[in-house]
Amino acid sequence: MNNFRANTRVQVFEEYTKITDKNREAFNHISSLFHTIIGGTNDVAHSIMLDAINEIKKAGLLKQKVKKMCKAAVERYSVFDKKNMEDMRNSNIDKRQFYMDFLDSVDKRTKNDVFILRQSVKRLLDKNNISNSDLKSYILTAHALLIFSIELFDRFIDTCPPCPPINLGKTYRDARLTSVKQAWEEVENILCPDCKNIDLTKDKDCKLAMEILETKLVSEQGINESGMEALNLNPDAQLEADRKVLQYDKKRFKRIELTEAQKKYLRENYHTTRKADLAKTIGIGLTKLREVAREIGLLNVV
Repeated sequence: MNNFRANTRVQVFEEYTKITDKNREAFNHISSLFHTIIGGTNDVAHSIMLDAINEIKKAGLLKQKVKKMCKAAVERYSVFDKKNMEDMRNSNIDKRQFYMDFLDSVDKRTKNDVFILRQSVKRLLDKNNISNSDLKSYILTAHALLIFSIELFDRFIDTCPPCPPINLGKTYRDARLTSVKQAWEEVENILCPDCKNIDLTKDKDCKLAMEILETKLVSEQGINESGMEALNLNPDAQLEADRKVLQYDKKRFKRIELTEAQKKYLRENYHTTRKADLAKTIGIGLTKLREVAREIGLLNVV
């Protein structure tokens, strides 16, 4: 078995989770962070695993036990993926498309970093005269990211404040990809028997590549970039996000200021939609709606 274990330091921003003593609000906040950080990381690990399976298939090695364990790994991941997507839908709103766009953005944003990690793995294999190093670099990189995703999950759960009566570890246990990793290790054992003594954690290029990828996955800037890209593709989700921010500000008696997306929505719908519906969508009262309409010149339109 490849003895690689990701040793990079997993950071979960404590300021994210220390926002309130109210358990419900804290859980909602933790849930959002979970689906962006853990969901995004799992998706990246899943993507490289699928790439590896495609390479195995092209090499004519997707057969017998290898095929069985590749199928098992994919099916086990789908258990998490299905429940993760179910979390994006409730009786009031369906955020699945928005979330899929977010995950696509994470994959796109980290694609080059995953490539650099895999190339670092390949160079290490070449240094050790491992045959078929390109294919094996896919397999080992997928294994590395599955391990990292599990470590990140554990650190996230350990860092979060308690939200009784909710047990966060049990609530999100399907996101801990242990069973996926176990199936993938069977694939690695069969196809990479000569990689047992390869330790990626002792290679400076592999360590650096993993640290850079980790930063992209858990940094506030990276999460915001993927979130904004997804919001741009989903204007309804953008309005919902803006409405929640506005309501948050109202509770703290802050001045109400509409975003550009909200103003654009009003300009496009003010004269064709019931004012009560407009106010509800934006998250303000009718009096404030008329005030804003006057400020942006809508009441002057004949």
